[in-house]
Amino acid sequence: MSNQNQAAQGISTANKAQCSQALLIQTYANSINEQPSVDFSGDANLLKYQSQINDGLGQAQTHATAYLNVIQPTIIANIANIGNYYALNNAVLTALPTGSTEAQWIATLTALQQQSQQYQTAANGVVSALQTLHDNLTTDSASFSTTVSDLNAAVNGDNGVLSSINSQLGTIQGQIDGAIAGTVLSGLAIVGGTFMVVVGGVADFVTAGTSTPLVVAGVAVVAAGIGGEVASAITLKNLNDEKATLLGQEASLTAEVKLATGISSGYASLSNQVQAAVQSATQMENAWEFLSSDLGSLISDLQQGIQNTDTIRTLFLTAANTEMQAVTTDITTIKGQMTGVTSIVAPKGQTVGEAAVAAAA
Repeated sequence: MSNQNQAAQGISTANKAQCSQALLIQTYANSINEQPSVDFSGDANLLKYQSQINDGLGQAQTHATAYLNVIQPTIIANIANIGNYYALNNAVLTALPTGSTEAQWIATLTALQQQSQQYQTAANGVVSALQTLHDNLTTDSASFSTTVSDLNAAVNGDNGVLSSINSQLGTIQGQIDGAIAGTVLSGLAIVGGTFMVVVGGVADFVTAGTSTPLVVAGVAVVAAGIGGEVASAITLKNLNDEKATLLGQEASLTAEVKLATGISSGYASLSNQVQAAVQSATQMENAWEFLSSDLGSLISDLQQGIQNTDTIRTLFLTAANTEMQAVTTDITTIKGQMTGVTSIVAPKGQTVGEAAVAAAA
């Protein structure tokens, strides 16, 4: 038996999960692209590490730009695909009035199935692109982490302290990511709700060359028009401030190591978020597969005489008046939200948390 409502629910749930993750990664990517190069030129012994860190940062920015310019647009295209599919689906009842033949129904259902299979293939492309990105990030992040450890050893730092700081930074960043995910999911598909992605410095570090802000993973998302914006922004400000305090209070690590550690930790967090995005994209692909399989079952039932055209028409009519209607409305709203995201970069002298609170006010 077909379950058009269940298929529509699966598509809707997967789309919201994928869009939520996409917004978070977009924010991370923006933060990486805003990170200035490090400058250790005041200490000739650190120039090797300066070069390695800046090379790693350049590679990270290449990955971030690829995500923003290539992968994110395909995720937004999937939203359009959902809208196009359900527009075609909703036209079925008009194209096939009561009394339409079995052959007409089979031809129409086959066309729908072929369309859903094309969209499943496109969704699989997103999975593959994200998996490749994750593989690259994992390799580069590990290399970056090694550079930070080598730098710390070169300045006679305590690697035990460094490991502890990394662990604590990861915990705080996980709380930031969770808070952002909650904000996005609560605002998606809400009419009038808009998103602002905010990036900026978490703290400044006076290194052997100059004062440089830590911007990587200095992230926040504000959902305007849904209520509770200021409270959410304050939560994110407090968490980002907690990172700054953690790095600032550790006297046994040099400023160069603290800055590099912050960048490295943010890089690792991005890798984790892309892994979560792979899972969300896989969920989206599976939802298309379920839909295609469901249509195949309808075609088979008609061909074998298990169901007749009147029964199939009733299934489509019921779905059109319930879940599909909600999905169509949500898709229109979410598409507008995802294409209308406002990007904010905190100006010099303002932290990312302060910028988020200002945006929410």
